[in-house]
Amino acid sequence: MSVLALRERNPQSLQKGEKVNRVFRSFLPFVVPCLVLSACATGSTLYVPGDLARPAGAAAPAGPPQAVISDFSYAAAPDGVIGRDFDRVRPIVWKGAPGKAMADLLAGALGERGVSTVRQGANAAAAVGVPVRISGVVRRFEVNTRRTGVLKVTTEAIVSVKVTAEGSGLSGPSEETVTSSTSLADVFVTPDGLHDALMSASDTVAKEAARKLIASGISPAAPPAPEAGTGK
Repeated sequence: MSVLALRERNPQSLQKGEKVNRVFRSFLPFVVPCLVLSACATGSTLYVPGDLARPAGAAAPAGPPQAVISDFSYAAAPDGVIGRDFDRVRPIVWKGAPGKAMADLLAGALGERGVSTVRQGANAAAAVGVPVRISGVVRRFEVNTRRTGVLKVTTEAIVSVKVTAEGSGLSGPSEETVTSSTSLADVFVTPDGLHDALMSASDTVAKEAARKLIASGISPAAPPAPEAGTGK
């Protein structure tokens, strides 16, 4: 039987078939790259890129430092593993130092609130003349990802830090635990998505810890007194 005869006998079936073929071809440019990425990703290590640095804000507060912040302690997992891609059965690794990163973020958050700080390593000698000493422990620092729908992958970061402040500038020792989580959704997991989730959770913890420290008695620096004879 000729093709012309088939078209004459069942034109609607042929039109439906042509529509299905067009839809299938329209999805190919999207489906093929996803399948290739999935195949290549299985069994490999997924790395979180870059550092965890806050965007540049206001200028550092003037005056002597009111607090010294030491690198926080952190029990690192072997090879820098901080999470897992559960669908592709592969570890998620960050080459940075969570204890140093969280101390840096806290210093930046305090600086934006007018509190001048100085940073030092975990084992450095105590700074002389600084009224408050701040240390901390990073209890959780992780980011995980799993597929939660046909075209949806959910990335979740959780950060928890215990911050301790003590010294002559406070009425007594202060200890606070701050935890934050961030969840992001995408079509498939990407290194930038992991970084964004981890940065969001870490920055939220730093801001809340700064707020709690100021509430405990760490006050912003007083403006310098006017010089004699200026009339101000």
